Amino acid sequence: MTSAALRQQIVIRSDDMNSDDFGALFTHAFGNLYSHFPTPQMPIRISGVYGRYEGTSFRHMCYGGDFAFETPGMDDEISFILPTAGQVIVDLKAQAIGNACVGLAVEKCQMRSVRMVEGHSQYGFSVRRGLFAERLALLLGKPAVKPLSFQRLVDLKDVAFDGLKALVKFATSVEADSLINARGLMPERLQEMLIDAVLEVWPHSYSEALRRPAPGLAPRHVKLAMDYLRQHPQSMVSGTQLAALSHVSLRALQDGFRRFAGSSIVEYQRQVRLEHAYRLLQSEPASSVRAVALSLGFSNAGRFSQYFQSAYGVRPQDVKLGQHRW
Repeated sequence: MTSAALRQQIVIRSDDMNSDDFGALFTHAFGNLYSHFPTPQMPIRISGVYGRYEGTSFRHMCYGGDFAFETPGMDDEISFILPTAGQVIVDLKAQAIGNACVGLAVEKCQMRSVRMVEGHSQYGFSVRRGLFAERLALLLGKPAVKPLSFQRLVDLKDVAFDGLKALVKFATSVEADSLINARGLMPERLQEMLIDAVLEVWPHSYSEALRRPAPGLAPRHVKLAMDYLRQHPQSMVSGTQLAALSHVSLRALQDGFRRFAGSSIVEYQRQVRLEHAYRLLQSEPASSVRAVALSLGFSNAGRFSQYFQSAYGVRPQDVKLGQHRW
């Protein structure tokens, strides 16, 4: 068997299937991700392309008829919808309506139901919140301390979104599929392109920080402290002890963190510990959430869970159970 044949399937294609047949195709490729969804009350025709790889999905879909469905127990992904026809109506705390002129960014875990009307079709993609946190940390050169939030409604007449739509169109093309199968395009690179494109185009809480010129290199004492925290996430070091290790006063170190990390020492240390907790919960499923929290200095497991969900949009127990990966 060739290496191409062994490659994991990441794209499925539908040519006017009914919803049951499309669901069976989806389950065969990606598992029982949405098996807990209620069965549609009326027949639905589905055409298009859907791809999924390690916490990122992309799609170009057309839906026949008007229908609605509930969305219980959705995961920690942020979904970006670029309608090309009809309307999509998402029930959150308030309705959000997308059409050919209005795009939507929605937190899947906040969705209650979705309604598609007037022969809705769309380009779209979804990204796991944790992937955004990792990419932002790399682009900013420091942990993304505050939760990422995207502007819910955008004007698709803005030409900036044409490029985003073109990228999703390419991702769902036969050409991209062929390149991936021939190893001319790695799925990881396609995932990175989608994440970078939406961070650049779609307004969000870090847009200004990403456009801001990078500050000069952090002074030696700040870099020493940052490196120590990242190399010793389990260490219960205080700000005073960290200042002593860096050979400066506590005030000087606090000022340095505010200027070069954009956060306090405590916030930076907490985010480093949360990042380490995320990796531990992924790689050591035998460890309990409480054990991981305690090992990283979180004495209150409930408070740890609040910090974790605020940072990543998913509960630590869901990461432990592997429910975040798709």
